[in-house]
Formats: sequence, structure tokens, C-alpha cells
Amino acid sequence: MELLLPRIEEPIFIEGYPGIGLVGHIAANFLVKELDMEMVGYVESSFIPPLTLVLEGKPNPPLRFYEREGIILAVSDIYAPPTLVNEIAKEMVRYLKEVKARKVISLGGMGIGLFKEKMGVWGVGGSEEESRELENLGVKLLQYGSITGISGKLLWEASREGLKSYVLLGETFGDRPDPRAAANVIGIMKKLVGIEVSVEPLLKEAQAIEEQLRRMHEQMEKARRREQKEYESVYL
Repeated sequence: MELLLPRIEEPIFIEGYPGIGLVGHIAANFLVKELDMEMVGYVESSFIPPLTLVLEGKPNPPLRFYEREGIILAVSDIYAPPTLVNEIAKEMVRYLKEVKARKVISLGGMGIGLFKEKMGVWGVGGSEEESRELENLGVKLLQYGSITGISGKLLWEASREGLKSYVLLGETFGDRPDPRAAANVIGIMKKLVGIEVSVEPLLKEAQAIEEQLRRMHEQMEKARRREQKEYESVYL
């Protein structure tokens, strides 16, 4: 496994691999576009499925790195196998320690199985200092549980090496892509990083998805009531 990435001194590193509600994946791709980031590297491994992503008419590797003004963003368009995730996290942290990364941030989702009027953001830091920093930003601190995938492994490896590390998890229903949860984690992340980016496009996308789901629910409810009436008429 090779991590092909140029040396970028003292970066802020943000990871947004696919997971629950595709929250990290949506957030990362949104940031690439909104911040006009440039692809600067990728992951090479025999464990990566044999595929090429075509983006804007150009071939791209599925696991990529983007950069702009000292911010490196790790994006993946596939679910990497666990053995590969372990190796990627270790190589990422080796690189980040070498270039003296300022912060290592993972973006993801937390499935809660219900919809609330106001969905929040949970998080955990690699040390008490980082956790307090998140708490001061309005993040609910995760006291018990597990963080799977690259986000969990990256948090452990980075904290073990003394890097300032954070995981942000947007509450999501969990059964569909959730741009609103992505907007919520970006809202916290931009305070943590000190950048300005509008999440309005993500909120509009979320409204469109929610409206579509509402119409589907209404149609299903109408069909259920119609079937119920037909059933009752047979036995009356």
C-alpha cells in the first residue's frame, strides 16, 4: 500500500470517507467543490477494487487527496476493506506526524434511527484538551460507544502519536444519504478550522430529499388506507 502525497508542511487534515448516511462522504465532496480544491495525491493498493472514477470527463482514482491553502482533504468513493483501512490510517498518521500536522479531523454520521426537529453533532477528541474544545463549540461529547472504519482508526493512531485529533459525527436517521447532517458537521468543522463556507446548498438539497420522502410517505399512507377500505368492504 502506498500513500502518494506531496510533502505539505503543518497542514490541517480532514477525512471524509463513506459511512452512516454518507455524511462524511457528502461533506468532503462538498468542501472540495466549494473551496475549489486541487487533487494532489491518492492511495495505491492491490486491495482497491479495479475501477476508475470519471469526474468532469477525467479519470480519477477512488481514494484521493485534495489540497488548498494548507488544508488536505481525504476523499473516498468506495468502502475500503478493513485490512486496507488499518494500513491507510497508519500511513496517514506517519505522514501527518512527519509534516507536523496541526489538526486531524474526521467527519462522519451517527445513526439514531429517528428524526428530530434539531439534529445535533456528537464528537470526541484525542485528548481531554481536544474534547473540551469540541464541547465549547456545542458538540455533544461521546462518553461510551465505538467509532468504526477509518474515522475510528485514524483517531486512535493520531492520538497515540500526540497529534491533535477530532471526530465529528452528525446525527442522522441512517437509512439514506443525509446532506443536512453533512451541513451540521461542516458547521462545527469550519469553526474548528477557521474557514468560511456556506452550507446553504446542502440545506436546499436536504429540503428536496425530505420533501420527496414526505410525498412518498403520503402516497404509501393513501395506498394503505385504500387497501384497508377494500378489505373491510369484502367482509361487510
